Amino acid sequence: MFSIKKRRRSKGFILIYVMFIVSFCIFIALNCFKSEVLIRQNNLSMEKKILKVDPTQKIREYMLTDLDELLYKDVKMITNDEIKNYLSSKTDSIVQYDNSCIKYDKDDYLVVKYYVNNKFYKEEYYKCKVENNFIFYKFIN
Repeated sequence: MFSIKKRRRSKGFILIYVMFIVSFCIFIALNCFKSEVLIRQNNLSMEKKILKVDPTQKIREYMLTDLDELLYKDVKMITNDEIKNYLSSKTDSIVQYDNSCIKYDKDDYLVVKYYVNNKFYKEEYYKCKVENNFIFYKFIN
């Protein structure tokens, strides 16, 4: 009646399926590796951007810290009048850092002049104010 014929398969037929599955697995592994490399590059660039130091911010921080230490050390009574008298007695620059300096203006302002790479960059004005024996520097536009 019915006869079942045994089909003879070639030896390379199964090899095609194996090659297809292996190439698919390698493709997935390479995509995972590529995504991890992109994540790492993104993290490194973000870290570099976050850790980048603004040159004016660094200069401002150092000079205002030095000025603060100088005022607390040299002024006996921390009041507005005493600080104004002390700062007005200074004729030259009060604090210097990398060619940048802080000077006291006749209008009761602290003038901070920034020099970056030995070139004038900008100038900022601060008002010195004392509250509860603490010195505050208010930025004036």
